[in-house]
Amino acid sequence: MSVIVKIVLSHDVLEKSQFPQFQKEIERLIESGGKILMLDFSNINFLKNAELMAVVAIVKLVRDSECILLISAMSEQVRMLFELTGLQQIFQCLPPEEEVPLKSDLAEPLGGLQSVAS
Repeated sequence: MSVIVKIVLSHDVLEKSQFPQFQKEIERLIESGGKILMLDFSNINFLKNAELMAVVAIVKLVRDSECILLISAMSEQVRMLFELTGLQQIFQCLPPEEEVPLKSDLAEPLGGLQSVAS
């Protein structure tokens, strides 16, 4: 497996009903050697409280591993929420203009998610 995996987040994935499966997929990625997880927020313009808590749960999963968590394509509203909550100090956020070419051997979508790992 390549060391970088890009995951395009959606509101559906961060909902309580689908999040446990998504969380298991992230754990599997970390265990299989993923070194950098990039969460792409391009489909998310705002975060509800439960969705924000899901993002925090992802941080907790990654924090105890040797994996690095990056954030890309964050909207201005989500960026302001991260600043207000202090989460911007936890994440490494890529500049909005940044396009990072990624390679991955990941064959199946993450928990039915649209995966942009190519």
